[in-house]
Amino acid sequence: MVSVMIIFERDKPRNMIVWSIIFLFTSIIGYIVYISFRIAYFKNKQALLIKQQEDIIYKNLINDKLSKEQASEYDELYLFNKLGYNARLTEHNLIDVYNDLGKFTSAFIKEINQASKYILFELTSVNVKQFEEIKLALISKAKAGVMVKILHDFHISFKLIKQLKRAGIKIYKFSRHNTCSHMYQNMRNIISIDGKVCFCADLDLKKNQLKGKYEVSNMFLKFKGDIAQDINLAIHQDIIFASKKYIVYQTKENDNLQSQSKVQYVTNEYSNDLELVIIKAICLAKKSIQLQLEEFIPTESIMSLLRFAIHSNIEVRLMVPLKTNKHSKYFASRAYAKELALYGANVYLYDGYIRYNAIIIDDNYALCGSYTINREYINTCVQNIFVIEDVKFINTINKMFTSAVENSYRISNAKYMLLREKFFKNFV
Repeated sequence: MVSVMIIFERDKPRNMIVWSIIFLFTSIIGYIVYISFRIAYFKNKQALLIKQQEDIIYKNLINDKLSKEQASEYDELYLFNKLGYNARLTEHNLIDVYNDLGKFTSAFIKEINQASKYILFELTSVNVKQFEEIKLALISKAKAGVMVKILHDFHISFKLIKQLKRAGIKIYKFSRHNTCSHMYQNMRNIISIDGKVCFCADLDLKKNQLKGKYEVSNMFLKFKGDIAQDINLAIHQDIIFASKKYIVYQTKENDNLQSQSKVQYVTNEYSNDLELVIIKAICLAKKSIQLQLEEFIPTESIMSLLRFAIHSNIEVRLMVPLKTNKHSKYFASRAYAKELALYGANVYLYDGYIRYNAIIIDDNYALCGSYTINREYINTCVQNIFVIEDVKFINTINKMFTSAVENSYRISNAKYMLLREKFFKNFV
């Protein structure tokens, strides 16, 4: 009966095998565990479906208040971003990139100290030691009367939560069903300060990444300008979902920045599909495609398009890390990378950790954000992509890639693939 249930649910072969083994050795106990997991899974899925409908209503209520950019239909970036559906194109933005964790922390705390109304966090999780200086700054502002709200998804230290709540900081959990693995989780990692300055930063560094002998390649983004309204709106929507309390959204006046950096904030909500955004980017490439990724477990569509791009004499450069905390995904990622090298791509294995994702198309457009090219999570977890057209920003990403190549191993013999790589490629 249980086997029939698993088959008719059309679950992944990996899950079917794992659950069958569990049932074989645990009998009734395994069946109870399975039911509890599936209930949590469907509750999480249903909750996010309701959230999408509520977000559409909320966004329509304040849609008239948001300033609209009048992009020409002949604007190449506008044509590129048409796949973003509800996401608007903003033209006056200022982008700062931080590669060093210490410099980012200093700049971030400086902006926190200048906050006058509110500070909103939307994080997957945090590293307690890395968050120590930021915690002290937040507690100071909360005691000064600034509203501070933190939305998290994965586990955060109970001691840290207790200290923050004691200072008057409100903390919410995005997903209430902890038994639902990483499916339908929040991985946005965005921060808004007074709705004027926003960050995209992953503050969940592991212990071996903070104090390890291997290098860690980081990228933290800071945004000012029109795009801050879109990021701020997304955080408001998610806090409403988690707190079950309506928040009156107040738009901010533009800073009239002279910078002409064009940015679009795309999420995988409403009718948006982040996989389609990446596919569109690959299809529009004419000269080169550069990928620097935390992991590379692509769908068949993305993989076949990259192979087609290589056969069309488009230069494809891919960099994935040699070090990771999840060995199964590491070997699967390396197997796909070697397969791409077999077709003629320039593939590099970075001798360290990569803590961000960046795709550059023809040195004209960059796709950065919290998304991950992992076939399991790309359209089920709550993620985002920043589509950016800014020469200075793209030059910075290219310098990071060139610098990382010096600390990387070039895959020269892609025909040789370890047995465990083949296994995890099929398993993951």
